[in-house]
Amino acid sequence: MFTINMLKKILLVIILLVILGFNTFLNLSATILPTKNTTSISIPTAQKIPWPTEGETAMGILNIPTIISHGSTIKLPIASTAKLITALSVLSIKPLSLNQSGPIITISPADVAIYNKYVSEQGSVVKVINGEKISEYQILEAMLLPSADNMADSLAIWAFGSLSNYSTYANNYLKTLGINNTHVGLDASGFDPSTTSTAVDLVKIGEIVMKNPVLAQIVGLSTAYNIPVVNTIKNINFLLGGPDNIIGIKTGNTNQAGGVFISASKITVNNKPNFIITALLGAPDLYDAMTESNSLIITAQKDFTTNQIVNTNQSVSSYQLPWGGHINVLSKKPIITTTWLYNSQNIKINLKPVKILSSHQIVGAAIIQQNSFQNYQTYQLKLAKKIKPPIWWLLFHIGF
Repeated sequence: MFTINMLKKILLVIILLVILGFNTFLNLSATILPTKNTTSISIPTAQKIPWPTEGETAMGILNIPTIISHGSTIKLPIASTAKLITALSVLSIKPLSLNQSGPIITISPADVAIYNKYVSEQGSVVKVINGEKISEYQILEAMLLPSADNMADSLAIWAFGSLSNYSTYANNYLKTLGINNTHVGLDASGFDPSTTSTAVDLVKIGEIVMKNPVLAQIVGLSTAYNIPVVNTIKNINFLLGGPDNIIGIKTGNTNQAGGVFISASKITVNNKPNFIITALLGAPDLYDAMTESNSLIITAQKDFTTNQIVNTNQSVSSYQLPWGGHINVLSKKPIITTTWLYNSQNIKINLKPVKILSSHQIVGAAIIQQNSFQNYQTYQLKLAKKIKPPIWWLLFHIGF
């Protein structure tokens, strides 16, 4: 025979079961948000780099934001690599397209005086005469291949009216390019040590040069012909066109600067062509700057690898559970990517809100962005196990 107390207990159990069933029904359709909707995994892949023993050095890959460096980061004289800044500044206001010779420049007595000045100072020169007609493209060739100091100053004065005007423009222009540790001084040639920069900035300048079709073409020439007065000029860059695929960019050498070299070498990874850019300044002389850079270039060209950086069922993120603890998110398949050994590989993790449903539900993707040597890739991510709320939590929560 049931007593009143027994009936009360039975009624209480029924009420609890009803509440539990009701809450379970509500909560099974509820959502759980990821700990972070978007996060990143950084895969460190740094290797020992055979840096040159002297000076400041930096290197990077065109269209890859990472630039790595070694040595001091103080601004040093950059000698004739300053002519790259002159070329970029002039072309920003007097642009050329490929196969365009551009405006004709008439050499004046002032230009002849600039030539004579650099001859007396033992600078690099290309001979000019009064009344000579030379195109903008030809003067760029004369400035960048045999590194004619007089042509750099004459070109800057032609474009900007004076070396002072050029310096003001070039310094402001560099800032717009995100080059903040470079200063253009008293001339356009770099012969004066007042033009200074860092290895990292020189890599940035080299990258911008290689993105300009006209300048990329010129710095890749070993010889230029039909230059007025002198006819043939040669590129000082003796590494150009050798077995290491060096296709530019610019040498520099003065007593104050020592040796300076900015290089571009061609690489092909996953059938995608690209360029490694290096910069070395503060070497004892130009020969040291170029040979030490070459050793770095050869090593850097080989240091690409395709790695499995996340294993199957490896945790890459998680969901924080409202009743405490967390549940891992796993990669459904191995994540494989091509990396440069000096560059960290970032993987973007996108997760969506999930229901309290079955085990191994697909909850998002790991995304590897397209870059210069790899296509866009996505990899599915899954829950490690079924999200199963504890009974006590279902009992006391109506939805969440």
